[in-house]
Amino acid sequence: GLTSVVVQYAYHFVRLRGSVATPDCPGGEPLTHVVIVCSYKEPYDVLGRTFSSLAGQRGLRQPPIVVFAAEARDPSWRASFEQLRQAYGHRLKQLWWSEHVLVEDEIAGKAANENFAAREVFRILVEEHGLNPFEVMLSIVDADSVLSPTYLAHVEAAFRAQPDGRRLVYNGPLNVYRNFAEGCLSVQCLELARCHQDTFHSPFAVPYPFSNYSLTLGFAAEIGFWTPDVMPEDIHTVNKAMVNSFGSRTTVTIPAFICNDLVAGFGDRYQQAKRHQWGSVTELAWLAALFQDMGLRFPAWWAIFTSEATRAGSFISTIATIAQLLVEASLGIVLTQHWADVPSRAKFLLSLTGSYMAWQWLWFWIAEIALWQTLLQQFPIEHPSPARWVALILSMPTLHGINRVVFLILPTVHALYHAVFVGELPYVCAPKGVLRPCLEEANERSTSRKWLGAL
Repeated sequence: GLTSVVVQYAYHFVRLRGSVATPDCPGGEPLTHVVIVCSYKEPYDVLGRTFSSLAGQRGLRQPPIVVFAAEARDPSWRASFEQLRQAYGHRLKQLWWSEHVLVEDEIAGKAANENFAAREVFRILVEEHGLNPFEVMLSIVDADSVLSPTYLAHVEAAFRAQPDGRRLVYNGPLNVYRNFAEGCLSVQCLELARCHQDTFHSPFAVPYPFSNYSLTLGFAAEIGFWTPDVMPEDIHTVNKAMVNSFGSRTTVTIPAFICNDLVAGFGDRYQQAKRHQWGSVTELAWLAALFQDMGLRFPAWWAIFTSEATRAGSFISTIATIAQLLVEASLGIVLTQHWADVPSRAKFLLSLTGSYMAWQWLWFWIAEIALWQTLLQQFPIEHPSPARWVALILSMPTLHGINRVVFLILPTVHALYHAVFVGELPYVCAPKGVLRPCLEEANERSTSRKWLGAL
């Protein structure tokens, strides 16, 4: 038990060290990297950080093509694009824009936007210019993403390291620390735990991507690009990839980081949690329909089902969390009321359990301190005060339990109620880093022309 904790962190130390350095990439024709940045009413200072990190990528034989994927409902996107073109266009292979207009059977959100942009990239690069779509690496990043300078190089190195990397999804560690100092105490505890769990995951588990990930353009086309009427586009894309491979795991982890913004406000973070859990509810429904309507063989379907069920934050794992909390609370009440009657051997076992939990928390903070002092130094992170760090360390065990109720169980119940009694959930892009209006009405429908421009 105690040794396994140390071994797990040692594994990640070896995995992550040197990720800032440019990786060795086997010879052969270089990949064509295309990065889609989905944007809706994003301020220029947020976009500027993202595009600056894209223009500063190292270790590639040619710079990436970047697609600024805008929404027609955003009147400010052209001005933002022109500023980005002037500042970064000369440092990229090409800088394109796409304008997505919501049509029937789509819901407002990232999935519909990137689905349109990716299809236009396929049309231009494959159908018009004849490129091999499996030699085009498509990366999806949020508008507030700051990429490690070697991120795309690590994606290409991981692709070349596979026996056949064409039908896999490449995913780096989750990190939302860029504006960490802005968060309230409970949100900071929540995001510390969430990012830590994803970065230092079990060596026997493969985490799902969150927002930022890469796959070949050919693979994206093979799975039908992105489903424009789903909210959890990242989770759903990986589950579709597993369907395509008949239940095999398709995610490859890379050591390079992308640093995003967290949602700082308590209420805004709850809205984001509800959106996440809405995705878990709809994904469970999709899995049920997959078994009933697609005719997938049971072993393949079961592999996809168990992968989704064991994913942190999935509907089924949330039900398991509720059961765990009920058992822990009941046990705590019983032990408190009858502590004098508890046998000495049981007290000894409880003390061992407490020691193990304390050991886990010790290594949690050792790993976090090491991470903040090494790999995260490459990002413009807003650090909290020393007093806030002390408050985080002291309150983390308590707030971690409270956050499971506030930001996991309650949003799941809320999303389930909404699905049963209300209907479609509007896509709400919570403010991150700076305050900005970002409410997208889900019932907005129109048909109009769409286009993609290249410079």
